[in-house]
Amino acid sequence: MIFDMRTYDLKPGCTSAYMDAVRELALPVRQDYGVILVGWYFTEVGVLNQIVHIWAYRDWSHMETAKQSFRNDDRWIKQYLPRVKELIVTQRNQIMQAADFSPPPVRD
Repeated sequence: MIFDMRTYDLKPGCTSAYMDAVRELALPVRQDYGVILVGWYFTEVGVLNQIVHIWAYRDWSHMETAKQSFRNDDRWIKQYLPRVKELIVTQRNQIMQAADFSPPPVRD
């Protein structure tokens, strides 16, 4: 599996609004293309207003295809992006590989 770990710094006070947008739009859109949410975290102590989320893909091919698909989805373009773009200050992405002893992501 391939993991896309994303870290976002949000404007102060925007964590709830960002979480709502992910819950209502980003999560269902990604799931429609076979992307698995492995973890979604927000800070309570330390660097505040920071979000970390990790998405799992079967392999590189699935990641490329799924990203292209959900980024072209009308819900993503017309609803999700306009809702979150003003909330984000910075974004960092890392593509990670799991070690052979890492537990598999839980699927519903």
